Amino acid sequence: MVAADVPAGDVADARDPLDADGDAWDSGTIDAFVPDGLLADLPDWTDSDVARDGDEDSGAGDATEDADDGQMLDVTADVPDTTTDVPFADIDDTNDSGTGEDAGPDDVSDTFEDAGGGEPTRIRIVASNLTSGTDQSYDPGHGIRILDALNPDIVLVQEFNYGDNTSSDYNAFVNSVIGTGYWAVDKSTFQIPNGVVSRWPITGSGYWDDPNISNRALMWATIDIPGDVDLMAISVHLHTSPSGDQVEAAQVIVAQVKAHRSANPGRFMYVVGGDFNGTAAVSSDGFGKDGVFYTDPPDPVDDEDNSYTNANRNSQYDFVLGDPAMHAFQVLVVFPSTQDSTSLKYPDGLVFDTRTFSQATLDEYFPDADQDDSGADKMQHMAVVKDYLVQ
Repeated sequence: MVAADVPAGDVADARDPLDADGDAWDSGTIDAFVPDGLLADLPDWTDSDVARDGDEDSGAGDATEDADDGQMLDVTADVPDTTTDVPFADIDDTNDSGTGEDAGPDDVSDTFEDAGGGEPTRIRIVASNLTSGTDQSYDPGHGIRILDALNPDIVLVQEFNYGDNTSSDYNAFVNSVIGTGYWAVDKSTFQIPNGVVSRWPITGSGYWDDPNISNRALMWATIDIPGDVDLMAISVHLHTSPSGDQVEAAQVIVAQVKAHRSANPGRFMYVVGGDFNGTAAVSSDGFGKDGVFYTDPPDPVDDEDNSYTNANRNSQYDFVLGDPAMHAFQVLVVFPSTQDSTSLKYPDGLVFDTRTFSQATLDEYFPDADQDDSGADKMQHMAVVKDYLVQ
């Protein structure tokens, strides 16, 4: 599905098409990686200069420039105009417990098939403020190993610094944590940008301004997940204090999601996640305002039933929240053994701290993770994992 009805016209700098505050378009450019040839034609609707196949974007809405070569696009939703089949692994089988085609007692997909509802897709979403070292980056590799061990499908990334934040750097990051996929970042020149990494095509992306901070934004991406309904994923890193700033930013997102949902009835589900820097935004005044996101407990916990997510494990900062439609599809998180038919199961999701496992257990259920990864020098937070079986 195409993410939204994108208007043509004289828009500068990849403006926000989801504006709900009446000022038409919010300024700001974004960076997005859209591989070659995967959607129907959209008008070339921005006036920003975009290097594609060695040519500059004229900004005139010309369809002749839509033969993209998979380079980084500094636009919000400039999508290639040819349609091809993009191969992906069977995500159901990747995350099923047991072995073989949809095997194992915890494979809920069989129930859907028996009911005649068609084959659902298991989607693992991870909130990732996992930078370490002195530069608030993923360069030291601890966070990348953690993500690789968790086998995510969509990652809501905070402090998305890797290498020099170039297209090739981000491509390497995605290849490391997903194997193949798509990415978008609010603005690679921010001090600590937010991003979204996906196994499935990202069809549009951009950001809304956080009213209280300037070194990152409230980043969103629309994702063409399998099925008839697409997903808007929102990756955020809210202000530390005062806590009222967190609530204010959440209200900005709620207003934008309501506007987007009204303009695209029945076409999207919504998920927001990342580093909320506290629990204030997880309330009826914040993300739960007007019932837009489901904020009630229970929350994910670690192997020792601890829901705290900061490095010292004494505060809850990181969340993954679905809207009511997405929340209805939440299922237990299962990590199958690489050695036998056993599995580790987390009914409400997982806060992943490598320090709560022996290295032998990590090798069996979370290969590539090192026991010391979550305790690395200046490691930010723990990963938060939720699984959804989407029909």
